[in-house]
Amino acid sequence: MEAMLTKVKEAIRRYKLIQPGEKVLVAVSGGADSMSLLYSLYWLRRDFEMELAVAHLDHGTRPDTAEDLKVVKEAAEELGLPLFYERVDAPSFAKKEKLNLEEAARRLRRDFLLRTARAAQAQKIALGHTRTDLAETVLLHLIRGAGPAGLKGFLPASFPFIRPLILCTREETRAFCAAHAIPFRDDPTNFDTRYLRNAIRLELLPKLREYNPQVEEALARAAKLLGESEEVLEWATAKALAELREGKGLDLGKMRALPKPLQALVVRALASQYGVHLYSRHVEAILRGIELGRGGEYHLPKGLVARIGGGLLVVEEDKPPPAGLWTLNFPGNTAVPELGWCFALAEEERPPSLDSHDPCHIYVSKRKAKLPFFARAARREDVFQPFGERKKKKVWDVLARQGIPRWERERWPVVADGQGIVWVVGVRPSGEYSVEEDEKEVISLRAWRI
Repeated sequence: MEAMLTKVKEAIRRYKLIQPGEKVLVAVSGGADSMSLLYSLYWLRRDFEMELAVAHLDHGTRPDTAEDLKVVKEAAEELGLPLFYERVDAPSFAKKEKLNLEEAARRLRRDFLLRTARAAQAQKIALGHTRTDLAETVLLHLIRGAGPAGLKGFLPASFPFIRPLILCTREETRAFCAAHAIPFRDDPTNFDTRYLRNAIRLELLPKLREYNPQVEEALARAAKLLGESEEVLEWATAKALAELREGKGLDLGKMRALPKPLQALVVRALASQYGVHLYSRHVEAILRGIELGRGGEYHLPKGLVARIGGGLLVVEEDKPPPAGLWTLNFPGNTAVPELGWCFALAEEERPPSLDSHDPCHIYVSKRKAKLPFFARAARREDVFQPFGERKKKKVWDVLARQGIPRWERERWPVVADGQGIVWVVGVRPSGEYSVEEDEKEVISLRAWRI
């Protein structure tokens, strides 16, 4: 059984799982995998100069879980290690959060381990996942139609979580426990084939071994290769995002030049910045809109929205248009985060030229303006007389002619006083506030995005 210790040692060194002097919190359920993990790390603790603590979570899913705790507690006492223990009600949590029981238990377990690691001042959290678990995970994700990110299974380390048993099989962990008289408990729910993972473990993997006795090793190798491919894809996606970035969105023209699979990865990456995973139907709809070049909105999970228009693809939270009025300091600067703009007002001597050549900087008549100025979002009913034109026009029509899509118009800032609209920011000033020939002092109005 020293062979298993050698594999654990090799995994720690190969994947740099533990650094000298670190404290490791070992997650121990009481099963063969986690018990063999605990004793392996204990017997290797001097090799890696590590300190250990034990964590056990009772998920509240079975009436006999006190026996699991007893096994873990006796092991911790035998090894002289501190034990951190909690009991939760995973079924109630699953019902409350509308999750399946496996996902609910996973979330509760992760939260418990992270909290406990902080309390124990542990830098790493060791999990008892084996190569067999990796093979099962790859098959599980394959059956569900996952891409490379899912088919790579799990990694030897996703810090602070580490998997020192990644090179060992489940058969090896059980043999290790038997050889060293290490007690463990089998969770009876692990034999319920109504759960897909259990069916894969008990029915599918044994059948696959008939075709390839080394199927676990083969699946682990495939997961490693897919993981390496995923790293390349992540690099290509990050590079594409940086090159496509234009203002608050991505340049549609440049995006169309990318291969479709890379476009899909970019769209997924935009959503993942908000912690949202997109289904294939969402990605395909957005890519179709990009290809056709039509403006449109695509409502995504968790209140996210993708918008195509104005030459951009924007993915953002779907918030209602800002409804307030914000008084602008005069003189001085005023940031309006709700609109995403900052404004600067000042009184200046009339410059030689009133044309600043900057659409976000205008001069208006001090004589005609009725201070204070305030900023707000454009409204459908807003009208003003654009500079250089004789008739009043709807602000929304002017914005539309500038190629600004509807959802941007709802949020587009205008500056107004008590009489009317002074400026459609960055687009057109009002002719009704133009500086007269004899005015020696003017109001300078600047705006920039924040």
